[in-house]
Amino acid sequence: MNSLSFKNRLEMADRALDAFNIQPVAVTFLQHSENITFRVDTSRDKYLLRLHAPATPAFGDHGSNQAAVNSEMVWLEALRQGEFPVPTPMKTRHGEFVTRVDGLNATLLKWQTGKVMTREAETEETAAQIGTLVGRLHQQASHWQLSKGFTRPRRDAAYFENAMLSLWPAVEDGRISSQDYSTLQTSLTWLIGEIHNMGQAHNSWGLLHGDLHRGNFLLQRGKIKLIDFSMSGFGHFAYDLGTCLSNIRTTFHPVFLEHYKRFFFLPDGYERLIEGYFLASYVVTFSLWLSDQDSQETLVQRVPLIAQEYAARFNREEHFWFDENN
Repeated sequence: MNSLSFKNRLEMADRALDAFNIQPVAVTFLQHSENITFRVDTSRDKYLLRLHAPATPAFGDHGSNQAAVNSEMVWLEALRQGEFPVPTPMKTRHGEFVTRVDGLNATLLKWQTGKVMTREAETEETAAQIGTLVGRLHQQASHWQLSKGFTRPRRDAAYFENAMLSLWPAVEDGRISSQDYSTLQTSLTWLIGEIHNMGQAHNSWGLLHGDLHRGNFLLQRGKIKLIDFSMSGFGHFAYDLGTCLSNIRTTFHPVFLEHYKRFFFLPDGYERLIEGYFLASYVVTFSLWLSDQDSQETLVQRVPLIAQEYAARFNREEHFWFDENN
């Protein structure tokens, strides 16, 4: 799919849009990451068109599964009905969420307005809003009745084990040192043991956003919105927390958690669990960077930082985010 020319992509986008009841006046290619995405302008509204073809196999193969793509849209619709500030999924003329074009699944979302959250825009208020939003999201996911045929990928022990194994070629070619790899593997081994011990209780396991980094939060007129559920799947809610807190200043962590706890449960020992999932989220990120030429310099710089400054402390049973009074 990376070999598709710019013209081919736009032609595919036009064919996908034929299935929807809109009249585009402009279609603009945005990027190719977990999906090929386009901004679609009409005379009245804007939309996001997604062709579900990942730039690298590390993103997973769920985009090729029509039932899995449809399930993401079904969850978004339920969240919209619950007044969550998330994208509105659009249906085709035939009342379906997913259409097919050249063997790919395609979906259309109403464009979410707002500016992408930046570190400079962070305040106690934004941390409180994000904590509330994530808490509400996990509360909804823990009680929501899944429809028949609902399917999304699993962020379970095997998922993280595979991500760790995928890094080995970078050890062999020298991009990752064997010591840093071993340090990260030790942290992940502890977490995998916890994943097995925790099981899948409704107050700890359910549907996750799966990609709660800063770039997926928008800020508009002081209000936080959440976008991009492409990586959503089933897992422990602490995975979302580990990803999300890594994108919030540590001084604002107590504010986030205070508001999160108003809506959802934090288990005993959540501090170490969240820190473990933070490390696991970086292992997943590293696995995505392996085959991305633009990310090689970042990979070489970031792996030692995460391994030596965070994973090494974690392996010594020291907290790097939480003090003993948390």
